[in-house]
Amino acid sequence: MTFRIALPVVFLCSLSIAASAEDFAPMALNSVGRVPAKIAGAPVKDIHGAIVGTVAKIETDGQGKPLRADVTLNGGRMVFLDTVNLSYDENANVLVTGLDQQQLAQLADERRG
Repeated sequence: MTFRIALPVVFLCSLSIAASAEDFAPMALNSVGRVPAKIAGAPVKDIHGAIVGTVAKIETDGQGKPLRADVTLNGGRMVFLDTVNLSYDENANVLVTGLDQQQLAQLADERRG
């Protein structure tokens, strides 16, 4: 009797996991055809999921395809990230970088000179 109850519960749990995976469907930012207006001010997360800053500006080409993201880090410093290194979750309006906080701080330091 326990097995009959446990099997539907496992199935329902797997459905909720699949649904949550669909909720976060990031794509490479450089594959976005046109930059959505709502991306300005969007949070930026590092590779570990911590919010490290916000989008100040997205540089685009003549057709509106993103080339570079200007990101204001939490400490106020600015970094410029190539869109190849960023993913964008349009549903959550969040950018995710493959860099961690230490690497972002190094980029900000290098920018200062």
